[in-house]
Amino acid sequence: MFKNWIEIGLNKGFSDVEIFSTRSKSLSIEVYQGKVENLTTADVEKAKIRAVYDEKLVSFVLEDLSDVAVHKAFDLLKLNAEALTVKEPAIIFEGSPSYPEVKENTFDFDSVPVKDKIDYLIALEKNVLANEFVKQVDTTSYSESYGETTIINSKGLNLTRKHNFSYAYAVGIFEKNGDIKSGYDITLAKKFSDFDAQKDAQKTIDNGLSKLDGKSIKTKKYDTVFSAKRFGDMLGVFSGLFSGEAAYRKMTPLKDKKGQQIAVEGFNLWDDPLNELAPFQNSFDDEGVASNPKKIIDNGVFTGFLHSLKTAKLFNETPTGNAFGGGIGPAGLYLEPGKKDFNALIKDIKEGFYVTDLVGLHAGVNHSNGSFSLQAGGVFIKDGKLDHPVKMVVLSGNWFDVLKNIQGIGSDLTFDVSGTGSPTVHVGELMVSGEEK
Repeated sequence: MFKNWIEIGLNKGFSDVEIFSTRSKSLSIEVYQGKVENLTTADVEKAKIRAVYDEKLVSFVLEDLSDVAVHKAFDLLKLNAEALTVKEPAIIFEGSPSYPEVKENTFDFDSVPVKDKIDYLIALEKNVLANEFVKQVDTTSYSESYGETTIINSKGLNLTRKHNFSYAYAVGIFEKNGDIKSGYDITLAKKFSDFDAQKDAQKTIDNGLSKLDGKSIKTKKYDTVFSAKRFGDMLGVFSGLFSGEAAYRKMTPLKDKKGQQIAVEGFNLWDDPLNELAPFQNSFDDEGVASNPKKIIDNGVFTGFLHSLKTAKLFNETPTGNAFGGGIGPAGLYLEPGKKDFNALIKDIKEGFYVTDLVGLHAGVNHSNGSFSLQAGGVFIKDGKLDHPVKMVVLSGNWFDVLKNIQGIGSDLTFDVSGTGSPTVHVGELMVSGEEK
């Protein structure tokens, strides 16, 4: 079908044509009080035509995939090209010399009866409710995500990638001594047998109980330890600093820092699209450029920006396979784990703050200079051990200072649904604003 589309475009005078096709299939189930409140399935296919006419690159998104719609699309694209007065690099990629092999997850979630998925959710909700401090379960949710991406063009490129995973969680409302908190933990799965209602419920219970009876702490600087998921959040929110587009627009402080030490020795930040622990893998980006593992920060040294075809040409560098969703981003960002377990990481901390919750990650972050001021919750560390929950405080500092002051990196590498991974990290002292007395 797509080869025929390319022929249609070439016959209408386009010098190069590329088809970017996606199919996304999903299932979402929500249970409340033992009953199914929502069950939604979707199976959507659409295509984007990118074509070059008179050295101008134009594009059109199609949801109607009929030949009639394709003919109309090319006619509109020609009109759009003729109206363009500004030329940008008109690049249709011929392909990388080679592409990495990806071990695809072949588990068929459709082979599991929907009833089994509902029964799992009902059991998950029931097990969370069994805890004496749980007053109700707000949401119990199960989701599946399957996707296929195909790129085919007039230069001979023909690539397909797939992703396939599921995840589930229950949000419990916990109460103790008048203190009310919500708790949850997301379970990510590559096959349905990875779910265990009892174990998954216990993770949610542990999360909720860790927040109850929280006390404020005195305003001052504390040795601060981010949980694996929360440091992963920080990595994700600051990942735009590594974009070649941000460098071109002078919107990143790393603009002239290539080859310079920006983090402590031993800090290795990878963009690894092939990591099997992540929920999905990519052997190529949305432009058809091969995606391979690379260190963005190597032993504390910034190695360079992530590039699309366009920014690579602007900087006279090699494209890195990081063009996704119309922008530039990591394909599998994660911090390389260290060798310390959690107890070893905190054993020398006399007074510290273990961060398990962050609020306002986007509003409280300044990407231009790296400063952040975020609401945070967690656990007080006393004499090398977790002591008591901490009520919401304000955590502030500077991201670039954090990278240079890291005291220890844990061994517990954890990935979230977004694909970002991190272990627990002791970042040194940060200002915590709590009680003034």
